Amino acid sequence: MKFEPALTNLNRRSGVGLKNESGIQELSSVHSLNNLFDQTSSIFANRNWTSDSFKKTDINVSTCLTKKTHQEIRQAIEFKNANGLTINNITQEDFRLPSFADEIIQLREKLDNGHGFAVIDTGLSNQISEENFEIVGWAICNYFGKIIRQGIDHDQRFFTVSDKGKSNTDPTRIGASAKRSAKHSDNGCLEPRPPCYLALFCFQASNNGGENTIISAQTVFKTFAKERPDLLPHLFKTYHFRSPQAHVWPSKGPTIQKPILEFKHDELMIHYARVMIRPGMEMAGLSLSPNEEEALEFLDEVLERPELNFMTLLKPGQLLVMNNLAFLHGREAFTPGSQAGRSLKRYWMWRRHIGAGTDPALLDLSDLQQKD
Repeated sequence: MKFEPALTNLNRRSGVGLKNESGIQELSSVHSLNNLFDQTSSIFANRNWTSDSFKKTDINVSTCLTKKTHQEIRQAIEFKNANGLTINNITQEDFRLPSFADEIIQLREKLDNGHGFAVIDTGLSNQISEENFEIVGWAICNYFGKIIRQGIDHDQRFFTVSDKGKSNTDPTRIGASAKRSAKHSDNGCLEPRPPCYLALFCFQASNNGGENTIISAQTVFKTFAKERPDLLPHLFKTYHFRSPQAHVWPSKGPTIQKPILEFKHDELMIHYARVMIRPGMEMAGLSLSPNEEEALEFLDEVLERPELNFMTLLKPGQLLVMNNLAFLHGREAFTPGSQAGRSLKRYWMWRRHIGAGTDPALLDLSDLQQKD
């Protein structure tokens, strides 16, 4: 497979790397990769954590909604009910939480420049209906960023993550079973830009298992650089990912092309879902080389190391929000709970407060600059 490191528009200030005839910046060596990592690692030093980091420091992972925010939620639900609003037509102005706006700046800072995630205990597990629970999750996540769709003709504002059993016939639907979900990023294959943030809002927990795990891309890079630097460049190649069946445009092919690691806008970003790579490569008529296979095997082994992961078991009413661009997440196996079993509401968001945000003019101009 040809080495096509995805480093277009990378690190314009650094000047590290070489440009080929088409103007795409390429990496010349592991040394170049390490130089780029040193720069991004100094900017995002808080992402260099392991599980012990949270034991040895006073990093604040969890927060709770205030009484004032609870009051605003009740008032917004009353307005929603009085006017017959639903998850499909409710807007930002219909569900305002001014008191939460005071906290959102710090929470987004944790996701963007801090350790990459936060757990919000809403205290709403048994107080509202499932319909209102979904709307509250949407309203809170809307303060983090613009909610984006997860399907073409359905799942426009959220997706219910639960064990679909035999009804799930798509092997790439990683979270649609009670089995263990290996580390991955949510690629948002419908869109050219993957979601910046991912949120999981626990409506119902299982009786046993289902812990969520998170690992930093910078931790992955450091481990490769220390233990297998010879395999590191293979993570910067471009691979074909097979898109989930619900995320394929009829006018486009069934795969998307991404590197696993890339330096972009002075950040180390990660895109991964092993279950999507092999079938994606086969669909593209390509095969993985022995070195690529070895790199992916070692990556999977690194991702499973407990000492490199943060783990948390979400309780009903807790909302986990994380940076989906610079971190991977997974989930341990679980057994069905009472009634409907484990059920989480998933939201995807694009950032509006950094760079071009979601301004269509700035986004298009940004794309044009990246191609220059």
